[in-house]
Amino acid sequence: MPAQESPPLPAHLQDLTDRARTYVEAASSQNTRRAYAADWKQFCAWCRRSNMEPLPPDPHIVGLYITALASGTATRAKRSSTVATIERRLSAISWNYAQRGLHLDRQDRAIATVLAGIRNTHAAPPRQKEAILPEELVTMLETLNRGTLRGLRDRAMLLLGFAGALRRSEITGLDLGRDQTDDGRGWVESLEKGLLVTLRGKTGWREVEIGRG
Repeated sequence: MPAQESPPLPAHLQDLTDRARTYVEAASSQNTRRAYAADWKQFCAWCRRSNMEPLPPDPHIVGLYITALASGTATRAKRSSTVATIERRLSAISWNYAQRGLHLDRQDRAIATVLAGIRNTHAAPPRQKEAILPEELVTMLETLNRGTLRGLRDRAMLLLGFAGALRRSEITGLDLGRDQTDDGRGWVESLEKGLLVTLRGKTGWREVEIGRG
């Protein structure tokens, strides 16, 4: 007997469902979802090669996977992953399980203890980048052609980033106005006394004021 199809939702509930889907997508950026999907695909491929199943969540399997990442045996390239990459892939695996209504216990000894050992063994101290000075910025700006749109754009990006102490991802995610694009991470407003940059970060929204001069 063929399975009966579920009756369609009332119009007002369908609208709420569509809105909920939009909010779910807004919880993470498109680039993050793309990276998480690629990480999940690699995890599943490793499970197949190792004769293990990625579902349901098993901390012991995930612990073995991050061990393989650290030792360079997770892929055919035989290349060890950095601690940052391992932590991102662990987040991707947890996120993908959550999208399926499943929970991965990252505090389980099979994961937490192994990850702590990987950090102690492979973690490298952060490299402090040397800040550029104003005169160095001016030299960089002079290499750009003011007579082209590309040159003007690049000058604006450099000056805005320097004056607002912005990260590269924050600069490239900016729109020229609110709601200009669906995946923008912020926008710029031109005011009488300068610029107001609104940014969306991991901890929420923040504003950066940049005066003229």
